[in-house]
Amino acid sequence: MVAVEDNTTIHITRGDKTTGKVNRLAFYFPIYNFETQQEENYKFQPEDKISLIVMQKKGYTKYEVLRKEYYLKDLGYTEPTEHPEIPLTAEDTKVFELTNKAKTYWYDLVLNDDTTIIGMDSDGAKQFIVYPEGGEEDE
Repeated sequence: MVAVEDNTTIHITRGDKTTGKVNRLAFYFPIYNFETQQEENYKFQPEDKISLIVMQKKGYTKYEVLRKEYYLKDLGYTEPTEHPEIPLTAEDTKVFELTNKAKTYWYDLVLNDDTTIIGMDSDGAKQFIVYPEGGEEDE
């Protein structure tokens, strides 16, 4: 399962991948256009770099659990897009602790290493909630 609630809270099951028809982890970046006086979605370029950084809930700036960085051109984007997708493999999501209940982490989504698209703001840290996987074998 991969789901996004309220455009910021990510729910994922440990061991799931974020590709295919169902488990897509897509996002957008609304920006305010002063000329038109309206909000528009940023057009991500193939040379843009996207970083997904997931951290332990305690010690926000101290310990990264997962960092995935991609240039959109390396993901197959040849034209600008408003809704890029972040691919995570099943192995990527298995870096999260194996528990018998949901565990909450915090995350940032960063554009070109210098612009936070989603992260800590006036509403607090953005949550990345990992659920236990079913049928886990002994590791």
